[in-house]
Amino acid sequence: MNQGLVTTELDQIRYRLERHIYCCGVCSKYMNGYCVITNRKAEPGWICKSFVPKEEFIYLDSRPDQKDSVEFRYLSETGLEKENIESAGKDERSPESTGTKTLYEEGVTLYRQGRLRLAIQVFDRVLEENPQDFAVLFHKGNSLLKLKRYEEALETFERASEINPENAGLWTNLGFILTKLERFRDALEAFEKSISLNPVQKNAWEGKDAVLARLRLCEEKLGESEESLKKNPDNPDTLFEKGKLHLRLGEQEKAMQAFRKALEIKPENAEAWQLRGKVLFKAGSEKEALHAFEKAAHLKPDYAEAWYEKGNVFLKLGNLKGAENAFKIAASLWESKGIKTKAESAREKVKRLNSREL
Repeated sequence: MNQGLVTTELDQIRYRLERHIYCCGVCSKYMNGYCVITNRKAEPGWICKSFVPKEEFIYLDSRPDQKDSVEFRYLSETGLEKENIESAGKDERSPESTGTKTLYEEGVTLYRQGRLRLAIQVFDRVLEENPQDFAVLFHKGNSLLKLKRYEEALETFERASEINPENAGLWTNLGFILTKLERFRDALEAFEKSISLNPVQKNAWEGKDAVLARLRLCEEKLGESEESLKKNPDNPDTLFEKGKLHLRLGEQEKAMQAFRKALEIKPENAEAWQLRGKVLFKAGSEKEALHAFEKAAHLKPDYAEAWYEKGNVFLKLGNLKGAENAFKIAASLWESKGIKTKAESAREKVKRLNSREL
């Protein structure tokens, strides 16, 4: 602190000092080999006089003590230029044709204006020509994230991570998506990956703190469930809640066991069938998963989530007509309930299926 360091988080200073990461070359005030504060050439081992974290693209206030209405807080809209994203890794590819570059710039402009659905359409056109374009995938993922279409955003960022797994902002955003999907253990791993790539990130550190708090809360509730089950081991509702907690903690097998036991006692629990189906699907047991989703939809015909998951299984099994029908039903049910973001996701699946047939 005596060196004139300025930051928002003391643990960031401690982290960098302990690991000897304090050269100007890793801070946002370092340009072309010089520190813009001192106007001197940076030397290894120097502590930067303006300890400012590099700006990342998106920040979600996911702390459990905040209301869901807070949703997103954006630190910055800078760094949208393609060159900035491409410089983050060596494997990104940029469009070669002038026309594609113009399309990309049009998409970024729409993104900046908040016309996110139109931006996604433009980014999709660029990806048709170059599906390996990291920058376009990154911006499409951010657009979907802002629209709260989390499943689609997750799929897009996962595709981007295969192209450039060394982009810290990508892993931060993945952490936020996984937090919203209540996959807290996976979210923690994403935040830690981001911090390992760039330890000076307020958003990633706060995201990690938030998800750790949620993990602790899940563990506390799980302990309460275990105590309750000692008194009444055949309570289906407690077993069901236990299964959900195991899912949030990333404990798939334990979740499966809890759901199975809960359904043996109370087989009319549609949500338990649906969640059991999701675990089975993730484990690669598509036919068993389909049976679980069909049971959920039979018990609760307006259960949009079950229809949507049925569509995913049909898609994996190659039954395109079955998938299209299931996605259409899910979209219609979500639309009738006013859940427009999920309805959009289902309609997008139908659109992709139709384009395949063409």
